[in-house]
Amino acid sequence: MRTSLSFFLLAALPLAAGGAGKMNDAERDYLIGQLEQSKKAMLSSIQGLSDAQWRFKPAPAVWSVQECAEHIILAEDLLLSMAQQSLTSPAVVRAATANLDFYKAFAAKVEDRSQKAKAPEPLVPSQRFATPADAAREFTARRDKTIAYVRASQDELFLHTVTGSPAGPMDAYQFLVLLAAHSARHTAQIREVESNTKAKFLAVYELAHGTPDQLKPADIAVLQQHAEYLKSLAAKGVITFAGRTNNPTQPRGYVELNATESEAKAYIDNDPAVKAGIFRSTLESFTEAVH
Repeated sequence: MRTSLSFFLLAALPLAAGGAGKMNDAERDYLIGQLEQSKKAMLSSIQGLSDAQWRFKPAPAVWSVQECAEHIILAEDLLLSMAQQSLTSPAVVRAATANLDFYKAFAAKVEDRSQKAKAPEPLVPSQRFATPADAAREFTARRDKTIAYVRASQDELFLHTVTGSPAGPMDAYQFLVLLAAHSARHTAQIREVESNTKAKFLAVYELAHGTPDQLKPADIAVLQQHAEYLKSLAAKGVITFAGRTNNPTQPRGYVELNATESEAKAYIDNDPAVKAGIFRSTLESFTEAVH
């Protein structure tokens, strides 16, 4: 499951000749979009994890979520520094292939987890972030620094290259694309590890008493809290789907949760509508057959 920087360098295509060196609006927007999207995905992947989930290793040689997150964080500054260091090399003519189609294809190769390799020593994790919150703070600080650089940069990113990689020349912009794609790649790895710690559960909600037309204004207010609570769980990746039947007198709500059994029970028990006695709920383990 470990992935080396050299794999990404090998995946790069050789650059050819011609063009201006500074980012245009489309190139800047694409890179910022990749950085923001992969930032959001990474933070979401480690939110709300228990200590056991944070440290769980599917196998002795496989990284835990904790280790994957640390690897992402360590790579952030390394790749940014490599991009900026490349700017000290003599300027060259911009490659003919240095366009968004090339960089998007490169990002897709980086994110493809069908090939595995060993991480280089500087990026090997050592469990230095004790909690998901610690990792989230550090990653956010480093990623925000990267985004700030990309937003303001007037550097000629396409005219300065590093030629010592196995793939040949890589320009500074490509290193920044690699940075974003690398975190997306290992966020997918985090999700793979998490799938080994959680199961699916189906919660069924029913009115504890009466029918919908008998609900009081105070009950309606609690049901609004219930809806917001479900939305918050969905934002954390706990809920896959939630909805209800349209039976006007005996509606039922259905919620699929990805969690351990104790976590799933706690999520339901802490639902505002269950706590208020408006809903009763049953919870069963669930196997998805068709998606």
